[in-house]
Amino acid sequence: MYIKTIFAFILLSVMPLSLHAQNFTIKGHFTDVANDTLLIEYVKREPEKNVVNVSIPIDANGFFNYSCNIKWAYNAELTIQSNGNKSYFFFVPDESVEIEGLSASWIYWDINGTEFYQRLNSVNHLLLPFYKEFDAARAKYDKGMADGLDKAMLDSERKAANREINKRRWSVAGQYIKDHLDDEVSVTILLDQDCTDILPAIRMLSPEVRHGRFKDYIDGIASMFSRLEKEMDAEKSATLELEEGKYVPDFTLKDINGNDFSLHSILGKGKYIVIDFWGSWCAWCIKGFPEMAEYYDKYKDRLEIVGVACYDKEEKWKDAVNRNNIPWLHVFSYDGTTEVRFGVTAYPYKVVVSPEGKVMKCFKGETDEFYEMLDDVLK
Repeated sequence: MYIKTIFAFILLSVMPLSLHAQNFTIKGHFTDVANDTLLIEYVKREPEKNVVNVSIPIDANGFFNYSCNIKWAYNAELTIQSNGNKSYFFFVPDESVEIEGLSASWIYWDINGTEFYQRLNSVNHLLLPFYKEFDAARAKYDKGMADGLDKAMLDSERKAANREINKRRWSVAGQYIKDHLDDEVSVTILLDQDCTDILPAIRMLSPEVRHGRFKDYIDGIASMFSRLEKEMDAEKSATLELEEGKYVPDFTLKDINGNDFSLHSILGKGKYIVIDFWGSWCAWCIKGFPEMAEYYDKYKDRLEIVGVACYDKEEKWKDAVNRNNIPWLHVFSYDGTTEVRFGVTAYPYKVVVSPEGKVMKCFKGETDEFYEMLDDVLK
């Protein structure tokens, strides 16, 4: 009995340590900062989305230390509190890293630590010359502005220089990834390529890398650029049809119950119509729903709203509708063609249609002007 009691005591004593063990550590030395605070932020999804914000002291000599427990690799935002210098750096589970350099940009840091970070440091040095060229182009631009040279000319020169630098950077990064498809470090430079090469590169990664520690990060990039790919395909196959003052084009899309819904089926019934292009991934769209719901309830005898989910995943779209208790009609744009035909260039994007079916006005983003117009025509 005594032995069992001692064993239980020991077990209970060590359990919290094992449950909360730290599996990532970053030690740093900023050569230009002292007696300051490092603000660290990253989005943790284990299992639910949670924004982690921590404040880490930087001592009189510029040193700091931070440890955490993570399941996935995250691209953390590091900000110096006093001057706002901001960098992004990968926190990777079961790794440790030491960094040293100026606080302004991680690209200039000396990176050491476990084998992963040693390889990351090598790739960093591979791309460093291009970032130095970007800095030189900016310095030339700033000097020209200070000397009073023509801004349009300076803008043109800088854009041309950046395009030429990017072409070479994209080529070097892309070749590295192709030669190292089984190396997680390749994931850290996916965005150093031309946007059209990012999805093909993800598809070429080895299964161990694609579904390993960087899976959460890769999934986010894949989702974002899949939407972009659809948008580019839609632009090739569709043309702008909507014009203010003209009859609104029709579309037929699946509603939230899986049935076909035609926009023209609700015309001619004496109601104004608002077509709201949005997405579950769009924070501003979600923030605007409460006020839209107030207006929908206030004017529902003369107003109909049709929400068009864009570049979304069907399950996330339905979940967002249910979670936010959105009472109006909802349809799903599966390929981006409707957005091109209606000239959607930002989210949310609202199209106001008269009871006769004519396009009255289009609004980008959440604006007071949109609600003022509803009050004018519906009061």
